[in-house]
Amino acid sequence: MRPEKGGMLEFLQQLDAKATKLTSYHGNDSPQGHPGEGQGQGQKAEGQRTSDDDATTEMETMIQNLQEKKKQLKQKLCTGPKQVFGSLENKKLRRFKVKTEADRACVRRATDYIKQRKAEELKKAYSFAGISMARVSESCVSVTWGTFYSGQYRETYQAHINISNSLKIDQHTLPTILPLEELSSAHLNADLKRFLWAVGDHLNAYVSRREQLEQAKMAHPDLLQTEVEASAGFDFLKLTLTAQRQQFNTTLVYKGGLNTRPTTVEIQDDDQAAEETTGRIKEAFLTKSLPEALTDIATYLNSSL
Repeated sequence: MRPEKGGMLEFLQQLDAKATKLTSYHGNDSPQGHPGEGQGQGQKAEGQRTSDDDATTEMETMIQNLQEKKKQLKQKLCTGPKQVFGSLENKKLRRFKVKTEADRACVRRATDYIKQRKAEELKKAYSFAGISMARVSESCVSVTWGTFYSGQYRETYQAHINISNSLKIDQHTLPTILPLEELSSAHLNADLKRFLWAVGDHLNAYVSRREQLEQAKMAHPDLLQTEVEASAGFDFLKLTLTAQRQQFNTTLVYKGGLNTRPTTVEIQDDDQAAEETTGRIKEAFLTKSLPEALTDIATYLNSSL
């Protein structure tokens, strides 16, 4: 039996309800025979009582198991990290009355332990997002961002952050299209975690746009017969769609640096194609990844032109 969408509290309520139901069923008297019935019916009743006793024993065991599971779950809810360490937060530690040197040492160990646990959890969270950190020297920390596309690992980028006074980027391998100065000014010293996540988001968006274009070229050489013009950050593309001797000069703009689908689509064609055709092309680019959009566009153009 697993917790449903409501979480642990709802799960405990389910256990309570089931235990109550079983207890209620156990409390019902078993049917009794009517006076004057024969010996056969007596034996049948005796067999029924034996069966009922076995069922009762089984239900009692089930109830005990449910109650024990409920007890264990309640204990987990009351002894999670937040409950165990909640009273040892830094603000409360400052108000803790230290009466002896032993108390002082205990508080210091507790504080160090909490900081270590928080650092480990933060490092683990970053690692899941492809971010890793390592100390290079007393005044420098190295940060590495891994990039991914379609669940596949791509390349890494690195930056050295000077931590001697105010934080600043010493050197890095980040692409020049990244708005590093803007992100550093806004977040580096105000919220380091936000800065690391923002850089990672920009990098993965950049890699996504680049990989989408490469996949589109490989999957649709007939549709993309001419060279595609692309900016350094792959946030501005000019491509010509060719189908049934008709060409559509298309411009895709990805505004903001974080978008993996174009925010603006402009289409020009010599034959003044029907508005429905250009509308279908725009909709495909705006709502799907580049390879998927070209697949839909190729199917539509080859069937309608």
